[in-house]
Amino acid sequence: MDNRQFRAIVDAYADMVYRIALNQTRRGTDADDVVQAVFLKLYEKPPVWLGRASAAEQADGGRSLRSSRSAAPSAATDERLRAWLIRVTVNECRNLWRTLWHRRVELREVGDADTPPYEEPAFSEPAYERLYAALGELPEKCRIVVHLFYFEDMGTREIATVLGIKEPTVRTRLVRARKLLKQTLKEAWDDEQCQPVQSHDGRGPCLC
Repeated sequence: MDNRQFRAIVDAYADMVYRIALNQTRRGTDADDVVQAVFLKLYEKPPVWLGRASAAEQADGGRSLRSSRSAAPSAATDERLRAWLIRVTVNECRNLWRTLWHRRVELREVGDADTPPYEEPAFSEPAYERLYAALGELPEKCRIVVHLFYFEDMGTREIATVLGIKEPTVRTRLVRARKLLKQTLKEAWDDEQCQPVQSHDGRGPCLC
C-alpha cells in the first residue's frame, strides 16, 4: 500500500472509525487512541486482499491512481474494507478497556480515586444528553449493534457478518437495546417531572 492510497482510506473512513470508537469507549481521548491504533495496523499490516485489489486496479489502465480520491478502494473492495475496519476498531476498543481495567484495579489497590467510566460531550439540547447517557448504560454488545444499525446505516445481516455473530442474535440485541433505552429514558423523564418547580423569588416550590 502506498502513502496516497493509505491517505485516501484514512480520509474516507476516519470519521466512521472515530464514531464507533467513541460509542464503545465513551471518552474522546480513548477514541483518538483507538483511531490511531486502527490505521497504524492498516498501514503496517494491510489485509492481503487489499493489496491484490490495488494491484488489479493499477493493471486496469491506472485509472485508480489518477488522483488521491481515486486512490480510494473501488466499490468491489469498499464493503470488505469497511467490515475489516469495523472489526479491528471493536477489537481495539476491547483491548483498550482491558488495559484501562487493569490500571483502575492498580489505582484502587494503592488507594487512589477511580476515574469516571466515560465523559459526556457538550450538547445543545438536554434531550441529546439524556439519549447519550442512556446509550452509555447499554451493555457493550448491545451498544455496538445499535450504533451500527442506526448511525452507520447497516442492515442486520451486514452487522452479523462484521461482528461474526448470527443475524437472529443481532435482532435480539436490537430488541433488548430498544427496551432498555425506552425504560431508561422514561425513568429520566419521570424524574424530571417529579422535580419541584421553584417559585420566581427562589424561596420555595412554585404552587401556581
